[in-house]
Amino acid sequence: MAKVVRRRLEETKPDYRKHTMDFKWSITKSAEEMPLPQFAPRLGVDPEADNLRVRRWLVLREYEPLETIGTADNFRVVFFDVVRAHHWVYKTSKILHRNVSLNNLMWHRLDGRIVGVLCDWDLAEDQNTAESRLIRRAGDNSEVVWRISEPTGRSATKSTAASSTSLLAVPEDQAAGPPPSGHWQPSGTATKPQGTDKSRYRIGTGAFMAMDLLRVGEPPVHKYRHDLESFFYAYIYFAATYNPDEQAFGYIKDWQCASLVAIGDNKRRFLEEESIRRDVMKAAHDTLKPLLDEDSPLADLLDVFLDLETKAHYIRSLRSTAKKASRNQAEIERREGGRDETITYGNFMRILGAPEVVNA
Repeated sequence: MAKVVRRRLEETKPDYRKHTMDFKWSITKSAEEMPLPQFAPRLGVDPEADNLRVRRWLVLREYEPLETIGTADNFRVVFFDVVRAHHWVYKTSKILHRNVSLNNLMWHRLDGRIVGVLCDWDLAEDQNTAESRLIRRAGDNSEVVWRISEPTGRSATKSTAASSTSLLAVPEDQAAGPPPSGHWQPSGTATKPQGTDKSRYRIGTGAFMAMDLLRVGEPPVHKYRHDLESFFYAYIYFAATYNPDEQAFGYIKDWQCASLVAIGDNKRRFLEEESIRRDVMKAAHDTLKPLLDEDSPLADLLDVFLDLETKAHYIRSLRSTAKKASRNQAEIERREGGRDETITYGNFMRILGAPEVVNA
């Protein structure tokens, strides 16, 4: 997908190509094409599987991880570079990244200027065609495709009802054992393409995922504003945990739970309760505390996402039963449309004090 992104930007917005991964060379080999037998177990090859894993070699430009960025000002350069690039990729080609996280924000210097780069388009979706790649890379334990296991029979139905809050956030290769039938569980290889059953999957890294994707029940279609919300959480995470002296990130404990629903509950409380926000932000480095100040643009943006969550709560009340959902369908659709308009690219950049377009 990354090659498609760069090709379409070249055709429409070439100035933004430098903010996406610059591939020099790549090759993909199936298990059958690799004669060395030791590759098969490493790839987890199962001849009966629908989607066999492959070995892929990539050569691309060297980028720096965000940990080495050093200062708040440098971070803002990288951050706004990638938000703009993400916007123009979606605007020109309807390709949505869907996995925004601090790991995927990188940078390099070009002609002496810091240039932010949005990396890892493995889980991106072309929303023109609903084409996406739902294969998690081997060994990648933080970025996961989450799917509902298909319950079968009466006992599975009971298990699903009993475990509706157990939306597991532990990748399958870290789990102590197989989850009980009916639980949400991560899948290294999806069994159906995203376009076939789009709402059956949750895409992303839990700490940065939008609130809509962290609720009990079948998740909604992934929207552009969900990625904007992920950028918002990435900004908070950087400001609250980055140590420029050690060039390392700490972590927000309540956003690292083993349940996506628990992460969602904790993030909702973060939005709603000042005491929790103070607790999360108290360890911020002195040079980054201005980013988190009560009068900062980030605080204004937090109010917008709190409003978005408040509206979601009211919409849930409109469909608390099947009868109410049917009766209120038109009202629900109208209010959902209003939520989509609450946070746009223009609003996001304006609140944070950044221009929507910059000269190359």
